[in-house]
Amino acid sequence: MSAAAVAAGLLLSLGAARPAAAEEDGLRFDEAIEQITTSPGTKAYLSGGFTNGTDRTLGTVYLRIDLDRQFTLPDAYRNCWYSEADTEIPVNRVICRLEGAVRPGRSYDLYLGPASIGLEAGNGRISYRVSADRGDVPLSPKARRGSGLETLAFTERDRAEGRVRSAPADPGAPVATAVEVGGTHDLAVNGVKLRGRPGDVVKADFFFVNKGPGAVGASFDDEPDNETAVVAELTVPPALEVVKSPRNCRGSRTRAKGEATPTTTRYVCWQARMDQGSVMSPGQFEHFPFTFRIDRADGTPGRIAMPDRREFEDDDPSNNSAAVKVDLAGAGSGSSAPWVAASLLAAVLALGGGALWLRRRPSAARTTGGDR
Repeated sequence: MSAAAVAAGLLLSLGAARPAAAEEDGLRFDEAIEQITTSPGTKAYLSGGFTNGTDRTLGTVYLRIDLDRQFTLPDAYRNCWYSEADTEIPVNRVICRLEGAVRPGRSYDLYLGPASIGLEAGNGRISYRVSADRGDVPLSPKARRGSGLETLAFTERDRAEGRVRSAPADPGAPVATAVEVGGTHDLAVNGVKLRGRPGDVVKADFFFVNKGPGAVGASFDDEPDNETAVVAELTVPPALEVVKSPRNCRGSRTRAKGEATPTTTRYVCWQARMDQGSVMSPGQFEHFPFTFRIDRADGTPGRIAMPDRREFEDDDPSNNSAAVKVDLAGAGSGSSAPWVAASLLAAVLALGGGALWLRRRPSAARTTGGDR
């Protein structure tokens, strides 16, 4: 069946369109929850209401609900049509045909049910509009009719007073609910302590953990290599020489100008994932395994840290960096890999799992060099 035929069938289901009288400007959605504070992966229960400010009884009212694409309403009502956001309509849209006597000057309540808050949802909004003219509620050819047995109905309020919203300056303006999604995610970085003597080869596994409660979605730029952002910046302790670094890390060396100070080695690391549709849930994490050689007796620590990104909202920035230490005191001979593995296991048990998807690493950080 063609898209045009589907659209025609949906329009017949909604009812025939007719011009709205000027007096119907008084029909308005006037009651909605002003703000909801919630968390990713939860449900927010919505209610609302409208008032017939016209001077006549209406037999049919059309309701339109627009939700940011990270929020959805279940297709529970058979007198409603549901469509998902696409390139033409950037919101999830619900259109309902409400039938019954809507008397002049009277106000009515609606129970809209639970809105699902996506696992990677951020702050957003849900808006509502009501009209007596079907032409005010454009229906997508992709809209699907509600699969439930119940119909969305309204009940008359005892009094019009006390409603949440006063009449807007523009009667046609939608009323909205602000959705504040708190506690989206807390990203933490692990500290590492290496032990050994000069000449020892040691291993360290750096990683980031998303401690939840919500997942984090990937974000890419328009460049052809389609890589994700830098999520780790490592300053290697002076005692260490990099023997092997991960494929998704790049290193650079610097020396203080005019001073005979040791070379400082720095690495930037990004998540080596290419699927733009991926969502990283709590419980997953990204590894950055390095192999070092202890070159000299120098106890100066290094640092592993998240880059400072203004657009990233982290619930607890206090764990966004950690020290990288080298312990030379009382070290035995041979590799310290077993000790590091035990340290890593303890860090995993303490932090849990998870990973962060951020925007692509900045071009300034796309350095080359470093041992591999």
